[in-house]
Amino acid sequence: MVEPRGHDAIGPGGPLTGPPHNAVALAQQDEAVPAVTAASSPPATVSPENTVPPPSRPSLWKSKVARIWAVIVALVTVITSVVSIWPIIFKDESSAQSLKVIMKPFRSDAVSHFALPVGSPVETFPSGGRLCSAEQEQWLQQHGVRFQRDYLVELRNSAGGGGSLAVGNVHGVADSSTPAAAAYIVECDKFGDGGVVAEPARLLLDSGEGAFFDKSLLGPAGTGQPNSPLAYNLRPGETGQIVLTLSALSDFDGEVRVSVAAGDDTSEVTAATAQNEPLHVPGVLSPRTILVKVEDGVLRCHVIPNASAQTTTCDAQDLFQGKKS
Repeated sequence: MVEPRGHDAIGPGGPLTGPPHNAVALAQQDEAVPAVTAASSPPATVSPENTVPPPSRPSLWKSKVARIWAVIVALVTVITSVVSIWPIIFKDESSAQSLKVIMKPFRSDAVSHFALPVGSPVETFPSGGRLCSAEQEQWLQQHGVRFQRDYLVELRNSAGGGGSLAVGNVHGVADSSTPAAAAYIVECDKFGDGGVVAEPARLLLDSGEGAFFDKSLLGPAGTGQPNSPLAYNLRPGETGQIVLTLSALSDFDGEVRVSVAAGDDTSEVTAATAQNEPLHVPGVLSPRTILVKVEDGVLRCHVIPNASAQTTTCDAQDLFQGKKS
C-alpha cells in the first residue's frame, strides 16, 4: 500500500500544513543570490538666490476698502438710473393745481396813478413840461390817494405732461368793500409810454364780471379779441402774460382769482402778490370811461373808447369842480 506524500497527504481535517516538497530548494536559491540594496541619495539643497517667496495675501484693510468702493459704485449707478427714469415714470400731469399765477407791479417806477377826489383845488396844479414832473407828482400825492393800477400777470402751467389747462374768469374777490368818495383816476407818466409788451386787459374788481381784453390798448402785442373775456389754453410748460389794469367803484381790499379747468377737474387759483399782501384799490367814478392824464403841463381828460361810454369828450376842470361834461 502506498502512503500519500508531501502536500498530497490529506488528514482528517483537510490538506496538511507542512511545507511543499520544493521548499528546501527555494530556500537554497535565496541564499545563493546576494541581496541588492538601492543606494540612497543625499538630501537636495536649495540655494538662497533661487528661493521664491510664497505669494502674500492682501491685507484685511485693503480688502475692506475695495468692498466699500464696490458698494458705493453700485449705489451711484442705481441712483443715477432712478433719477433718469423718474420724470418718465412719475411725470406730473396737468391738473387744476398745475396753474401758477403771479402778479407783479408793472412800470411802477415810470407811471403812478392816483384817485383824485372831486373838489380838489386843480387850479393850483403846478404847470410843467410834456411829461409829469416830480413837482406835479408831489401835488397829486398830497391831494389824492396813490395806488398800483397796472400789474404784469403771469399764468403758467407747471405740469410736465398731460393736456391743456383752460384758464379764464379772472375776477376780484373782496375781503372788504366800502363806498368811496367821488374821485377820478389821474395818471402821472414820468418817462413816456414804453409800449405794450404783453396782452392788455382790464378788470373792474367789484363788478362781479371777469377781466376782458382792452380794445383801447390792444396793439401789435395783443392777440386776444378786443373786449372779449380774458381766456387762455395753456399746454404743459406754457406761460401766458397780460398787463392787467385794475379799478373799482368802491374802495376794494381783496385778491384776484383765476378759474381753471383740467378735464372735469375745476378750481380757482389765487394770484400771488408781493409778500402775499391784499390788493388795495380806491373806488372811482367812471373807471371804464374816464382817465385824466398829466400832459403838456396840465391835467387833460380822456374818454376811454368802449361800448358803454356815454360821452366822447370831457374836461378835467369840469370833472373836479363837479360839473357834467
